[in-house]
Amino acid sequence: MKMKEFWNEKFSQSPNLYGEGPNKFLENELANLSPATLLLPGEGEGRNAIFAAKSKWKVTAIDQSEIAQNHALQKAKALDLKINYIVGDILDIDLEKEKFDVLALIYFHLPLNNQMVIHHKLLHSLKKGGVLLIEGFGKKQLEFNSGGPKSIEMLYDLNSLQASFPNVVWQEKFAGIISLDEGKGHKGDAHVIRLKGIKI
Repeated sequence: MKMKEFWNEKFSQSPNLYGEGPNKFLENELANLSPATLLLPGEGEGRNAIFAAKSKWKVTAIDQSEIAQNHALQKAKALDLKINYIVGDILDIDLEKEKFDVLALIYFHLPLNNQMVIHHKLLHSLKKGGVLLIEGFGKKQLEFNSGGPKSIEMLYDLNSLQASFPNVVWQEKFAGIISLDEGKGHKGDAHVIRLKGIKI
């Protein structure tokens, strides 16, 4: 099954799979920044995009799932919010160079063969001086049942994740166990990697 079909099926069967509230790490970090332009790859049903738009951010979201896009835009319309939501494979999407002030990868896991290319493409779209935020599952997540890919290659290692984003000065690093409460999809103790950096 292709990833697009996989996610369309997931979001069709389980609306609000990852809850309706924003990711806590992203919420806390955006609260310390002045609203500007934000790119959210793999945004799913829009929980982070809607939170950011409420907080006056100009949001661009990307996902492969039309079902997720529909859910996100319905919620945004009900709240009278505007989100630029693009459906497609990031490899095929034209991203403008140095367009965004913040790039946030929130549980954005990729097959190993595409990781480096996509990470570099996304970083290319971040302005110099822009902020890169990442939260995702680490390799030890296979020991837990709180969500995430079941392939170890798609899980993060702190050092290799940092290395896949050249020209970033890292300000915050975390690898450890936290308790997740993000809908049915992310619930319980989890091994998580968090990074915050500035593009130079």
